[in-house]
Amino acid sequence: MNGPNQHIASNQTVNSGLIPCVWMQAGVVDYKLCDRDYDCEHCPLDEALHTRSSQQALRETRAQSESTIVQACGVEPDLFYHPAHTWARIEEGGMVRAGLDDLGQRILGRAYSVSLPALGTTVQTGSECLRLTHQSGVSFLVAPISGNVKEVNAKLLQRPALVNRDPYGEGWLMLIEPDDLKLDLKWLIYGKQVRAWLRHETEKLQSLISGEQSRMNDGVWLTPEFMSELKDAQRNRVIDSFFPLSFDEEAESNDAIKFPIGR
Repeated sequence: MNGPNQHIASNQTVNSGLIPCVWMQAGVVDYKLCDRDYDCEHCPLDEALHTRSSQQALRETRAQSESTIVQACGVEPDLFYHPAHTWARIEEGGMVRAGLDDLGQRILGRAYSVSLPALGTTVQTGSECLRLTHQSGVSFLVAPISGNVKEVNAKLLQRPALVNRDPYGEGWLMLIEPDDLKLDLKWLIYGKQVRAWLRHETEKLQSLISGEQSRMNDGVWLTPEFMSELKDAQRNRVIDSFFPLSFDEEAESNDAIKFPIGR
């Protein structure tokens, strides 16, 4: 699915001026061109992939390697996870790429806009670094490590839903030059610890929505749309529990003003 033919096709697509589908970029489909100028809201393929039945989603997750699926959530074995559901990937030269993890994006729901930090901004591990407007309101995400922001994912300004569709790939948030990487990594979750941590987090989630959901077996309930099935008060309680730096606000539309968080 992610073989050399796909990369060749993708390069040919870019060179010819055609637009590759975001699902192709994420590796979900082998080859598809976008004929809607990324108007995913009205795309039949996008709708179909987001509305697959819970049973089908469960069968697919069971078929994948346990090293990439924990408690029905996607994880990456080479990432370090912050308890506030951001991740860090160490890259060449000691730079660190950061983003929102899969469970976090499922809880927040579809992203409508992302306020990225300005280049050169100093971020602190565990402190708010950017604002995400989603279907349930507004939440601030924390930096997994401390350092200076060297690059941000400008694609998110036009296509914020990449945070949902590909949280560990195209939906990354920023690139950080760390201040003291060795020290920061001591406080992050890595390797075998991730499975136990995610199990605890999903059990916590289950307890918060107990009584409203009747499909809490083997991860079936944790579909991309599960939060939309909750009442407003309960949905807000869940988000506040996992993302305490959140507040209620009428969801912004995709053409909302995007602004950088100050230096």
